Order: sequence, then structure tokens, then C-alpha cells
Amino acid sequence: MPKIFYSIVALLLFSFPAFSQTPISISEARQQSIGSTVTVTGHLTVTDEFEGPVYFQDETGGIAWFDFGLMRGDDGFALDVNRGDSIVITGELGEFNDLIQIVGDTEYEIFPEGNKNIEPTVITVEELNSGDFEGQLVSMSVDVIHSGAFQSDEYTITDRTGSGVLYINDDTEVIGAAAPEGITTIVGVVGIFRGTYQLLPRDFNDIDAKEVVYPGEEVSKDETFEIATWNIEWFGSASNGPDNEEEQMENVVRVISEVDADVYAFQEIANPSAFAELILSLDGYGGFLADFSQSQETAFLFKRATVDSLDSGQITTGLTQSNWANGRYPLFFRFNVTINDESREIYAYNIHAKAFGDIDSYNQRENASRELKLYLDNTRPDANVIFLGDYNDTIEGSISDGQDSPYDNFDEDEEYTILTKALEEQGFQSQASGSFIDHITITSELVDEHIVEAQRVENTSYIGSYLSSTSGHYPIWTRFQFTTLVGNEEQSASQPVNFSLEQNYPNPFNPTTNIQYSVAENSEVTLRVYDMLGREIATLVNGERLSSGSYTATFDASNLSSGMYIYQLSTGDGVQLTRKMMLIK
Repeated sequence: MPKIFYSIVALLLFSFPAFSQTPISISEARQQSIGSTVTVTGHLTVTDEFEGPVYFQDETGGIAWFDFGLMRGDDGFALDVNRGDSIVITGELGEFNDLIQIVGDTEYEIFPEGNKNIEPTVITVEELNSGDFEGQLVSMSVDVIHSGAFQSDEYTITDRTGSGVLYINDDTEVIGAAAPEGITTIVGVVGIFRGTYQLLPRDFNDIDAKEVVYPGEEVSKDETFEIATWNIEWFGSASNGPDNEEEQMENVVRVISEVDADVYAFQEIANPSAFAELILSLDGYGGFLADFSQSQETAFLFKRATVDSLDSGQITTGLTQSNWANGRYPLFFRFNVTINDESREIYAYNIHAKAFGDIDSYNQRENASRELKLYLDNTRPDANVIFLGDYNDTIEGSISDGQDSPYDNFDEDEEYTILTKALEEQGFQSQASGSFIDHITITSELVDEHIVEAQRVENTSYIGSYLSSTSGHYPIWTRFQFTTLVGNEEQSASQPVNFSLEQNYPNPFNPTTNIQYSVAENSEVTLRVYDMLGREIATLVNGERLSSGSYTATFDASNLSSGMYIYQLSTGDGVQLTRKMMLIK
């Protein structure tokens, strides 16, 4: 046994003589039978990053320690510890989904004065899969077989020795970050889940993932309109959803506070009394439920300070009950929203479409989509419409094998923009099973005022064990900035009185067009072009500091396909203006 281990044992026994057993090495402890009581010591490599278990190791091996009361109790993660702190612990050897860990009524002591930096052991994928490094901090040079965003899921990693599994824990800050490209070095502890060994990174320092930065973050939410859709899994029904109703309620309130949207469209409200309690627990909110005969209802929640309710109810005209999950019709909400003295009348439609991948369920979704689009085309041709909710299907293909998306009719019509399609293409997931089925679609009347690329999947890592304690779906939300555009007739030729963006000319165009804009004062200006999915196509002006005056930029679309494009002018102090233009070849 290494001398370092003996010296740590001697130090800890001298400092804390109450332990009834002499510590043994972690490798020896791991060989004991499940249910045995062991005393071990080591240095912490994982503290609160996973909200439990904690991991620690000595010179001989590593092991996990899980105590629900200390790590996931009412106070959340209650241990005051840091990576590298020394620990001595006595507890029962247990196993959870094949992970060996110390559990039960544990006796422990933390020794910060014994803190030590633990360097990861460099291993290969083959060594990861061998199981020899379970519980230990390791470093691996691998290729991550994934492009786009990380979410709580397993991802394949490879090197010259084989393929293995990278797992992103839903409590880490890595959720939502963009995966690294090519060969990269990843640090993490080795876990196991039902026979499969996993590499578990703890934070951004462990993995070369790029944190997503959303446009418009410098603009206060007091100056923008936010709307969200969220399937709160069986909200208020412990027998069907998360088993602790009080904890689910507390977490839902926390998420609402963090997102801070003006309007929420909810699905799977299973307990009307719980929804009423939710409204009462929030300061300044109103809300209402759909009148379904089913056990899961849809609902809207809204801020009374910014949203004035005009009308609401279920849409049944022209809709067939059997296409809408046997009567789970769209819930509509007509309201005026006022931000910075700018008001918009908006029609929001909240749906919870038929679930499952069988062909009958798919046909119901496709028929429902066709019926709703026909209704919107005929009754709201020029309105500000937001169609959002749990679509229960993807936009790129379908969850039903071999089928196109049942929402292709919206996707292929330039009058509508499915904002969340871009997130799906980037690899985001809206729910635990790995697909993107919760969506937000807007009509063309709102495109100019949508903050480009502001749509997102909420990173709920601030909620411990979110997927099991709160919902199997993540909140999806986006932002709008209402701005009155100023035309040339309101400006003098030499000194504009406002920051403005003009309609491009010619429009439609092929292949070049001119974009004129005005700057009221010395400003840092950026002018970018996006496609209708929010992907950046070109940067025409990149953070240049311009003096007051009028300017013209030329956009060349020779290499682009025909269609609608968006151009956006922004300043360093957060002002943004957006317009659309049409390329016809």
C-alpha cells in the first residue's frame, strides 16, 4: 500500500478518532461484498456538480458516495466542500444501476486543511470500457460523434482503441453548450450505468464546449416581450409525474422566476387546484386553464403588468375531435402586450398534440396540423400569431419512422416561421427522450420584431435533478423587441434624428440589393443577414464605430437560393432593428 495513503490515514485518525474502523484503501473497499460496512479516505474530485453522488479517490482507486439528505434534500446540496478536500467516511457499500458507492447512514468528516490537487489519469477508450477506472478522475483524447448542442444524454466518443460513451449530466453547466469539433481532450470521472461505463465531465473546464451566447442579452427583459412553452410533466399529480408535488411546485416557481417571460403556454396540467396555487404563489400573474374532459389540460400564465387579456377559449371550428387526441383542442389567448409604450395585439394558440410514433397517432398529428393551418389562414391572415406548445413531433422528419414532419405545411409556407427548427437542427432536445418536439411558430407579421437567434432551450441546471423532480420537458422560450421604424421623410439629409433601418432596394432582388441605414450619434454598428431559421448568412458591417449620418451597404446573394431573408441592424448599446427582403432568381 502506498506510503501516501498510510500518511493520510494516520493524519485523519489522529484528527478524528471517533471512527470505529481503521480506514482501508478504496481498491480494497471495492472488493468487499455489497452491504459491508467500510471506512475509506481520499480526496474529493466531484462535489456539487452532479448534485450527488460525490466522488473521491486515493492512490489505489476511486468511489462514489451518495446521501440523499445531504445532497438532494430540502436544502439541496448541503455539503460545504471543495474539490481536493480530504474526507474520511464510514458507510455501507451499495450499488445503484451497477455503480458501486457508499450509501446509508454514513459517518464522515471533511478536512479542508488536507486539500490536494488531483491530476486526472490519462486513459484510452478501451481502458474506460475495462472498468478498471470506475470512480476515478481521468483525461481522454477523443472525437465526440456529435455536432451541435449538448443536453442531458449519452454521446459516442472514439479513439484508435474503440468507441465509448460520454454522458452529460443534467445538473452541469455544460447543458446547452456546443460540442467540440475534431479530436479534443475531455476530463471527467468514470461512472457506470446499467453495464455501460461513462465519462462524466463536470464543467466547462473539463470539456472544450462553447457556451451559447444569445443575441440581445445586453437588452433588459423590461424592454422586450418574452413568451415560453413548457410541458410541465403531469403537474400536480404525484401518482403519474414527479412523486414530490411540493418540490415540483417549488421548482416550477423557480423556473418561472428565472425565465421571467411575459406569457407562458403550459401543457400537462393535471391538477387544477395546483395550477390555482401556482398563480397565487406568483406576484402579479394571471392565468387560465382549458376546459378539457381529459386528465391533462393546457393553460396560459401571464404577467398582468405587461399583458392585457382580451379573449380566450378553445378552438373547435373546423376541427375534428379525433384528430386532437380525442378533444384536446387548441387553447387560444388574444391579448395586448405593452413594452416601453409599444403595444401589439397577439393571438397565441397553445396545443398538446397526439403523442406516440405509431401511424395512427402520426395521422392524427398531420390532420390536426392541416386543420389548424387552414383555420389560421382563413381567420387570422394579417394577425400577429404565435402557435406554440407540445407538437409531439419534430420538424426535421418525424418521430414516426419513414414519415415527413406533420408540420411541413407550416414549414414550407413563407407566411410562417418555425423558430425552433433552428434549435432542432443545432442538436438541441426539448425533452428527456432525446427529440425536439416542443415548438414555437410565428407569422410573418412578427418576424421583423423577433430578436434573431434569441429562441432557446432553458438550461435548468439550477434545479437539482430537474428531469426527475420537475419535468421530462425543458421550457422553450424566445424574445421580441417592439420598435417603431423611422422613415427617410422624418430625417434631414445630413443629420438623422433617430437610429433607423430602411427597406432594401430593389426588393425583390437578384442577386444584389442596397440596404440604407442611419445613425443618430457616434455608435458602434453591426449589420447582419440571416435566413428564416435565424442562421447567420453574412456580416455587412461588423462592429464599426460610425459617426452620425446615413449609410448604404450592398448585399450580394449570388451564392444563395431564392427565398425570404432577414437583415438586422444593431448598436453596441442594445438597440436592434430588423427587416425582411426577398431574393428571387
